[in-house]
Amino acid sequence: MFYNYGYDNSEYNECDARGACSIAPKVSSLQEVLIIILRQIAFYSLKLDEFGTDITFQTENTVKGIASIISTTDYTDEQLLNIVGKYYALLLKTKNEYIKQCKEKKKRHIELKTDLKITPQTNLTGIISQGERLFLEKYKKNSPQTKYITEILLFVIKTICINLIELANYDEKYQDASKSVLKGLNILNRSPDRVILVKNKIKELVDVNASLIERISKAQLKYFGPIHKKYVSRSTSSGKAILVSGNNMSNLFSLLEQLKDKQIDVYTHDDLLIAHTFENFARYNNLKGHYGDCSGNCILDFATFPGAILLTQNSYQNVEYLYRGRLFTTEDIQPKGVIKLEEDDYSKLIESAENAKGFAKGRKLPDIAAGYNESELELFADNLSKKFEEGKIEKIVIIGHTYKTYKQDAYFNKFFTMVPDNWQLISFSYDSKKDNCYCINLDNNLVMIYTVLKRIFKDIPITSENIVFFITKCDVSSISNMIYLKTLGAKNICMSNCRPRINPSISAVLRSTYGIKELTTPQDDIKSI
Repeated sequence: MFYNYGYDNSEYNECDARGACSIAPKVSSLQEVLIIILRQIAFYSLKLDEFGTDITFQTENTVKGIASIISTTDYTDEQLLNIVGKYYALLLKTKNEYIKQCKEKKKRHIELKTDLKITPQTNLTGIISQGERLFLEKYKKNSPQTKYITEILLFVIKTICINLIELANYDEKYQDASKSVLKGLNILNRSPDRVILVKNKIKELVDVNASLIERISKAQLKYFGPIHKKYVSRSTSSGKAILVSGNNMSNLFSLLEQLKDKQIDVYTHDDLLIAHTFENFARYNNLKGHYGDCSGNCILDFATFPGAILLTQNSYQNVEYLYRGRLFTTEDIQPKGVIKLEEDDYSKLIESAENAKGFAKGRKLPDIAAGYNESELELFADNLSKKFEEGKIEKIVIIGHTYKTYKQDAYFNKFFTMVPDNWQLISFSYDSKKDNCYCINLDNNLVMIYTVLKRIFKDIPITSENIVFFITKCDVSSISNMIYLKTLGAKNICMSNCRPRINPSISAVLRSTYGIKELTTPQDDIKSI
């Protein structure tokens, strides 16, 4: 049984049902202001770089700034002011250093024109008003094509920043990728008529992102050992417990190390199911299993969990609705009501778990299949390439990671019943139980999905007209993934209807510029394929 599949709760998605993943208008305006500040930091930093100045501090903070924009949306007013103030101060420092060096080197300095005015007296309302005004001005100046291709560029930049933060979890840096973020942001400082320039930069950045993913894959295997196919328990046991949500396996690993002599059980949540399949996690007996039915159901899962909860990297949940006092995070910026942990010190989290009531009695639920065995994958890939070359397989359809909504469940349930037997399905999310479907549950772990696909397409040309990719998760990384596949020569890519998560106009640009189709109905899509 696959994660989130076949349970009553799978039709409930809080992002849609309650708007729990929506962004407040004031946060949206602040994000606009931050992007303006960060792209100016990028401009002056790159100028300093031309002088041979070390800009590591600027690049690292810019990456963190962009990652924080999308990973946390539940700010207090004080946090919002602090974030803007911090980056505006960095902008002034970088700009002044650039002007200073120009004078020392007797070079003419160039200053960016900006209508953004922030002083120590500027309050939050003033900053928000400027963000709204600048947002409207930007959209009046630029053509529709420029507006939306620029938004796509920002999606790709954000994806790179997320992956750079993840790579840093393994004590590794990729300075070239960090500098590419500055160069991408600097494009936004150019004149409005920049469509070709932006498209070329997008192509360059999706390649950078792919190399980042490969580095993360190697780092995960180095830290956590090889991956195996495993049946992960969904059952609970009586006793004190901690729930770890998000996708930061390093946080989970560190917590387990600190808990190895304590009688506290640990359960994973959201995209951390994959941790159970890595060999080095098996040494911890108190890693009991995976909790919850649906990755979007943070409110339901958190509210029913009787212990402490750790929100790790990219825990996108808006926790406004959740109980306070037992939510913790190691992230630089914590949502309101969430307790900040310092330098991997989990003592407060552990104390909270010990004081919580815990599970009074266990509950038995079916296990979840996750991961894969290398030998089985090798055998499948070899047989697939042979059958495809001989013409025994007409189409190869890859179904990627997904949100697992009720609507998607219904779509794929019908899709699987209608697919011809001579089509080979490769699913990373849905288990069809059909003989022509090779299903690998990797729990939305994009790094491992890339690893598997790289092996499968070792002997199969990805440029074939008979290969189709379904991208069904509407998150910040999906756009980068689709464009990267296009740069590799993939002919057929289909994406879910991502409204309201992705602006419909951006979806239209993806269709017109990159030839990416949108899923409609199983009947029509099979006919189209």
